[in-house]
Amino acid sequence: MIAYPHIFFGGIMLSVVALVAWLFWMLPLWSRPGIFFAVTVVPDFRKSAEAQRLLRNYRIQTLLHVAISFALILAGAALQYFVFAIVGMLWLTVGPLVAISHAHKQALPHAVAVSTIREASLSPRATQLPGGWSLELGPFVILLVIAIYLHLHWSAIPERFPVHWGIDGRPNGWSARTPVGVYGPLVFGAALVAGLSMLAYGISHMARPNTATGGTAADFAHRMAIFLVGVEFFLVAIFSMVGLLPFTGNPGVVPIVILTAAILVSAIFLRGWLSHTRDALRQNPGDGTPDACWKYGLFYFNPDDSALFVEKRVGIGYTINFAHASAWIVIALTLLVPLGGIFLALSQQR
Repeated sequence: MIAYPHIFFGGIMLSVVALVAWLFWMLPLWSRPGIFFAVTVVPDFRKSAEAQRLLRNYRIQTLLHVAISFALILAGAALQYFVFAIVGMLWLTVGPLVAISHAHKQALPHAVAVSTIREASLSPRATQLPGGWSLELGPFVILLVIAIYLHLHWSAIPERFPVHWGIDGRPNGWSARTPVGVYGPLVFGAALVAGLSMLAYGISHMARPNTATGGTAADFAHRMAIFLVGVEFFLVAIFSMVGLLPFTGNPGVVPIVILTAAILVSAIFLRGWLSHTRDALRQNPGDGTPDACWKYGLFYFNPDDSALFVEKRVGIGYTINFAHASAWIVIALTLLVPLGGIFLALSQQR
């Protein structure tokens, strides 16, 4: 039992709000110096008064969206009316995207011509992750071991056991000793990990190469793939803990400790990543993709580009080329897994 749970979890929620607000605050700056809200500009444009005005307006809008979304989430939790919480999560997803799209539209008049020169690297593409298949199989092996343990101790699992607790420490969600109730979280975790594994493979092999990221042409994609493998192990830690709930009971602050550790590791990784690529990005500030192919500054649609993945123009990472034949397969798989998780959660409500 946590002493003063409302104060404790209130502090955690405030920390989450601050982190989310900071991420959206910094997001436009995590792009190449020649890209501003998905528009190709001269590298020094960011220092201009107009750029600062656009950035300030975006930040005001985004902070407003974050405040509204978390207010809805908290209202849903306090009133036990979870429609508010769902609307709040959707608002948190869509609101900042609308702010980015609006800033993109205002930045378009400041666009400059994109260089048509294509670069190619003669260095071999880094597609093999450290550890190879043994590293990739690691998360699945952990989940399999948990599943075997549950199978061997099936008779010790209560007929009905809690899987969710309120902030006062009292259980308010239950599951049953059925194959779905016991193994479901592990299967769902394995599906998520499989999706991330395919995504890491796709980025390593099918991302648009760009020699301005330092190292080999695919160095940026390779680092992103490594990061995704780290996310896989984080998810395995969470779902392993969920799978063992019939024996461990209320996990207390363990999920918070795991999440905090994951955030710290991600921050260290991000800091090293930005430091590694900063000088190279100054030498080649653009990404070589046409501005006209970035719809609303968020969605890349270029039938003439054979790459399935391209660097994001707002933030760090990759997005898909929606004109690629395989794009909709990726989208379908991306939607299928969370929908399956929602169905699993609803089917186990007691």
